Amino acid sequence: LIFPCSSFSSLLTRMRFCPLPPESQCSRPPAIANGWHSGHGTVVFTSGMSVSYACDPGYVLVGEAELNCTSSGAWSVPAPRCEVLHCPSPPNIDRGNHTSHDVDVFTTGMVVNYSCDPGYSLLGEAAIHCTDTGNWSLPLPRCAGTQ
Repeated sequence: LIFPCSSFSSLLTRMRFCPLPPESQCSRPPAIANGWHSGHGTVVFTSGMSVSYACDPGYVLVGEAELNCTSSGAWSVPAPRCEVLHCPSPPNIDRGNHTSHDVDVFTTGMVVNYSCDPGYSLLGEAAIHCTDTGNWSLPLPRCAGTQ
């Protein structure tokens, strides 16, 4: 960027100087439900500064995680949002069943219990849970035939 210089000359240095234009300021970055940003505690946000957003456990960030304060005094992109994290349907196991066949949405903390078909025994923990990363806890139980 080129800024016009004033014609003022210093009496001591006889040099022209070009004062920098005032820095642009952005408004405070918006707060988001179930999340936070790295700018808490900062009072003034000037051009070139950035903030990063993150979500609380059990939520996933939708949108850009980083916002930059631009030279026009606006944030580079809209603030993201945090949505409830879901796990996929729980996996089936051979010769067994789980208790969630009537459930469509699996949120963090939900528990699914497994059982085995008649003549088979459950090996491992009978329950798994939806973790705050959107995956089911491991290992899965398995069913073995009784001899």
